[in-house]
Amino acid sequence: MSVAADPVPVNQRRRIAVLRGLGLFLLAPVLLAAPRWGFEGAGHEALEVLGLALLLVGVGGRVWSILYVGARKNRRLVTEGPYSLTRNPLYLFSTIAATGIGLMIGAVAYGILVGGTVGLVLWMTARMERDFLRASFDDYDAYAAEVPFFLPRPTGYRTGREVTFDAAVLTRNLRDALVFLAFIPLVEVLDLAHASGWLPQLIQLP
Repeated sequence: MSVAADPVPVNQRRRIAVLRGLGLFLLAPVLLAAPRWGFEGAGHEALEVLGLALLLVGVGGRVWSILYVGARKNRRLVTEGPYSLTRNPLYLFSTIAATGIGLMIGAVAYGILVGGTVGLVLWMTARMERDFLRASFDDYDAYAAEVPFFLPRPTGYRTGREVTFDAAVLTRNLRDALVFLAFIPLVEVLDLAHASGWLPQLIQLP
């Protein structure tokens, strides 16, 4: 395995800034909208539970991925654990979490919109990172031939007996996970605000 000096990795700060901006933009309609799911009551609650489950899976998957890649990102080719299922598990689980947040609002279309938008940004980022990794690591093409680019292949899972991780990187990403989890109380507060009439419902999400 050899690492080239010329390739430049994707600017992660820019990616994070773009996602934060998109998050604020996509959150705006929720402050004005009443969600709709074909019927009220149990159906609406079931959709929120599904959204919560996807959010927790996404957050848990992100932490799992960070345990493997940590400070090794762009320094060595990680191919075990979640990286044996998909070449971009962090982005996959972030997309799942974003979809869950959208569904927790109680609107199917909104969940698809949020998950699809975040997934598209991360998919484009992953394509740029792929070019960097291919130019940097001699064995990337062999890895890519075995492991899917984005959607996982469960039958390909493999891992060693022990995994070492960078505590500082893990701590930083746990803070990021708290941002996702903060949507749980936020959604509940928005539901109460809409139900009490304190927050006007100017539009209705499908």
